[in-house]
Amino acid sequence: MARDISAALRSGGGWFYAIVFFTLFAALAGIAIGPELSSLRSAAPAIVWLAAAFATELSVANAFHDDARDGSLRILAAEQESLLPYVLGKAAGFVVVSAAPMLVAAPVLLAMFGIAPERLAGAAVLLALGMPAIMLTALFAAALAAGLRAGGLFTTLIAAPFAVPPLIFGVLATENHVAGGALWSPEALILAALSLFMAALTPAFAVAALRLALE
Repeated sequence: MARDISAALRSGGGWFYAIVFFTLFAALAGIAIGPELSSLRSAAPAIVWLAAAFATELSVANAFHDDARDGSLRILAAEQESLLPYVLGKAAGFVVVSAAPMLVAAPVLLAMFGIAPERLAGAAVLLALGMPAIMLTALFAAALAAGLRAGGLFTTLIAAPFAVPPLIFGVLATENHVAGGALWSPEALILAALSLFMAALTPAFAVAALRLALE
């Protein structure tokens, strides 16, 4: 985790592209929709969630690729009894470098689209609730693609379909909240359940995928 964060801060690392893509996607989508505030307000939840999903998948796509290519992953696998701390460190590094800036930027983008100020914090909470499901799916796909030459593209193709459920319930929960509904709606609870489900499964499956890639 410390190594990945240090590399990102020192060189701009690939993960810093997440916040750039997130903000550019949302801003350009808003421009494409037009200046009508009612249209922007209704489309805001879908725009922000789509931007977060694409930025997350692109930033996690090559999470293990460089380590597999330069032999670091093989050394770690030989020295450690389990790769679980390594996988958790990768996930934590993404949260610090990419997910946290996106969560900070999300209320600003939603405010630009005309969402009421008192609803911005709740919308960011919902995004934080569903982002683990998207991120962990992409992380598992990255583990499957570790060592492949076209690993980034392969990761995106695998992870994209599994991002659909968090997107659906995330957009529904956010739309309900910004329209004046409760924060903890049934859609929000399902979103939390998806994140918990992926948190329970992904680490073990990612470790197994990495071990398989090294054989």
